[in-house]
Amino acid sequence: MAIHAPDLPVDAVWLNVDRALTRADLRGRVVVLDFWTYACINCLHTLPELSLAEADLADEPVVFVGVHSPKFPTEGDPDLVRAAVQRHGVTHPVVVDTGHATWSAYAVKAWPTLVFVRPDGTVAGQAAGEPDREDLVAVVRALLDEQPGRLVRDALPIRPEPAPPGVLAFPGGLAVEGDTLYVADTGHHQVVVADLATGAERGRIGSGRAGLHDGTGAQVRFRTPHGLAPDGAGGLLVADTGNHAVRRVDLTTGQVTTLAGTGHRGHGFHAGPARTTDLRSPWDVAPGEGGEVVVAMAGSHQLWVVQPARDGVPAVAGILAGSSREARVDGDYATAAFAQPSGLARGADGALHVADSEISAVRRVAGGLVTTVAGGDLFDFGFVDGPGDVARFQHPVGIAAMGDRLLVADTLNHAVRAVDPATGAVSTLLGDGTPLHAAIAELERRPVLPADARSAAAFREPEAVAWDGRRILVADTGNHRVVAVDPAGGRADVLLGGQPPAS
Repeated sequence: MAIHAPDLPVDAVWLNVDRALTRADLRGRVVVLDFWTYACINCLHTLPELSLAEADLADEPVVFVGVHSPKFPTEGDPDLVRAAVQRHGVTHPVVVDTGHATWSAYAVKAWPTLVFVRPDGTVAGQAAGEPDREDLVAVVRALLDEQPGRLVRDALPIRPEPAPPGVLAFPGGLAVEGDTLYVADTGHHQVVVADLATGAERGRIGSGRAGLHDGTGAQVRFRTPHGLAPDGAGGLLVADTGNHAVRRVDLTTGQVTTLAGTGHRGHGFHAGPARTTDLRSPWDVAPGEGGEVVVAMAGSHQLWVVQPARDGVPAVAGILAGSSREARVDGDYATAAFAQPSGLARGADGALHVADSEISAVRRVAGGLVTTVAGGDLFDFGFVDGPGDVARFQHPVGIAAMGDRLLVADTLNHAVRAVDPATGAVSTLLGDGTPLHAAIAELERRPVLPADARSAAAFREPEAVAWDGRRILVADTGNHRVVAVDPAGGRADVLLGGQPPAS
């Protein structure tokens, strides 16, 4: 018996269209519904496959519709969903399913899930997990062939959201070396080199065009870079997330080389020659001993290590810790489990600490063991200070050392937290859990904050933090800027970026 697809809500917020799409709009087309949520790495892996499939089917009566059904409470904010749509280049219609009404109507159980609807409005089936472009196109073409007489090709009122203005777009990484600040200008596919004291730009690495090209100057291309780290040998390590690669910039010559990855998203989880092994969404990097590079492999829920070439043996990339199961499991490196690890930092004791974003926790990796320092689990999150087993984060992405403490960019709480790695105690330094959506130019004109900087410094989904010895540097990702906060004096300055004032 055929099941008719439930109508999509006309009273919800719709993005990339002039109005809500109705049953009449969709009848006569194959409809592919993508149930996603923007903090989910598997959902982010799905978006490029959908984009490629859309291009393949551009002349066919097919419409892709994103149904954004949030996991974390913050992901239900339509303004933040709009920013995610801009950030990830989503151009098809998206309906904001904050209350999960559409999720429930289609009996969806997991992120991501695709639902296929025939031109006559009946459900053809659904598939959970990351799709393959070729398989997806084949399914759609088969559905088109089923009902050739019922197809319509009228234009739909699609109007993609504009890209954000400004000198930065969704900055996702920070690094400090001497008097220089490095910023991953993620949305512009570049690394910004700036004066640490003033924020004045000294230059940019990368042409600004997405791609995977080594070399110097305008030859160089990145694709949505995130984590950055000086390697201690005159280079800057770059987690080139969208290229599924680890890159190195020689800071003397400007030469960019690829250390690991092929440019293709990996499906396996096995070691191999670094330049011919597919990686899976490397999100951050940290130098190890003897030229090693530790990689937060968000897409495979693991930590990897890139071993440099030695004695004629090529560089090798392989697993350091994590079973690839998406979970919170402490234990030895082989059996421990992470969930979308996104940030790396070495504490004062030399141990590696991880912002394990999807379980909203901070982990410690040292001595052959992975342990949880503070935070919750896959569905155990919030905004709570206190001891490690009581404290709660909401999808923290960035982490950095600050003396004997750790700074954590608690992304979906719009806050910066401090963690004592010895005790697990968590406190809130900056942000009160409320995102700053507007009046950015006004904030820039009034940079002096009262002594209680916690409530006065407002952010929007910060994804990276750093400590320059005096100030906390925050990649205020959703506001397209870098903010420097002096915790002693209670002063905050916009160091780089920020939206221009409305005309």
